[in-house]
Amino acid sequence: MSRLLIYDTSNFIDFPIGGQLTSIGNFLHFLCEEHPERTDDIMLVGVTLEPSELGKVKMLELYGRQINFLPVAVAERDLGNTVKSLRLQYAKGLLKFKKMLKITRRDCNYIHAPEAYGIVKLFSIGFQCVIFSHGSYFNMERGFRFFQKNVLIKKGFVAYLKWMLKNADMIFLLDKDSLRDYAPYNDNLVEVVNSIVCPQIAGGRHELKHGRVKEILFVGRLSKDKGVVPIIHAIAGKEGLPGMEGLHLTIVGNGEEYNRLIRYESERVHFTGAVAPRRVKEYMEKADILVMNSAFEGIPMTILEAISYALPVISTNVGGIGQVLRFGQDSEETDGTAESIQGAIRRISDSYDSYSKNAYDNSKAFDYRCVNKKVYELLSIYWRA
Repeated sequence: MSRLLIYDTSNFIDFPIGGQLTSIGNFLHFLCEEHPERTDDIMLVGVTLEPSELGKVKMLELYGRQINFLPVAVAERDLGNTVKSLRLQYAKGLLKFKKMLKITRRDCNYIHAPEAYGIVKLFSIGFQCVIFSHGSYFNMERGFRFFQKNVLIKKGFVAYLKWMLKNADMIFLLDKDSLRDYAPYNDNLVEVVNSIVCPQIAGGRHELKHGRVKEILFVGRLSKDKGVVPIIHAIAGKEGLPGMEGLHLTIVGNGEEYNRLIRYESERVHFTGAVAPRRVKEYMEKADILVMNSAFEGIPMTILEAISYALPVISTNVGGIGQVLRFGQDSEETDGTAESIQGAIRRISDSYDSYSKNAYDNSKAFDYRCVNKKVYELLSIYWRA
């Protein structure tokens, strides 16, 4: 029997809200529908929000199937007030509960959390490891929250990433930046895209409920690299930069910047905190435009979900975003400044129906069944039936 062990710093249900969890969920959705007989051979290795569940195998009900789940670390619910590195806690948990995994050479270790790779390799040099990289790992050093001032740890982490890339059996990646960064270290690189479950939209475009663009939406982790402040300034204004009259901004998500950003809340800017995936979809149904303003990304699931709801997108052109969006047709590019975001809103507002229809049409290329069929077929080279 060959098992598939999937490693991620999530609970595989609703924590933490974000594109990585949605991507893994869509892969599991595909397996449960198309290959239900193989779900008995899956072990999910993640985190829990309940300390009493730590280190205990349980069954998760996912897409009509029961799948084994082992939480090896306890995560903090409030991502805006974390006091410990979840990555570090996860690595320690893998060491502590390694005997419960019972990994053999026939098993395939499918790694979405890079900190899991080194621990798995410590078990045995011969274990098979396939990596799914959700964005270039070389961006991670810039995103350190803990150890930001420890140069030795940061350099050591980069060295670890290079070692991991060299020794992985196969690496799925999402964008050209990752392909460029990883090419010197591994020849078995496979470009894929994130996947979405496409809803049926009547007429193939979004209906403006107010007869004009009014509701602007941001969805994502509230970290410095997401560039949320210029989005707020574009909508609500700041000294010397008037806001755009009548617009309202909803900010969905949590993170280390939440407590700093919440001071901007007003009648025109609303923070929801972290919400369940079904509620993210509700906010997308109500929104008119999605704005992303990141310094670096892979292929953000949020953008794919937005265009599937026929929402035009405003975004920086970083990572794989330019591979997904067609700027000037379903989206507009911004340089990250509030002024640029305002200009993009005006251009979309002037031809809203066209942008909306193009967005919805474009989303069909990312349907979860098509995307994950390719992932499954390649993964089956290592996860043998």
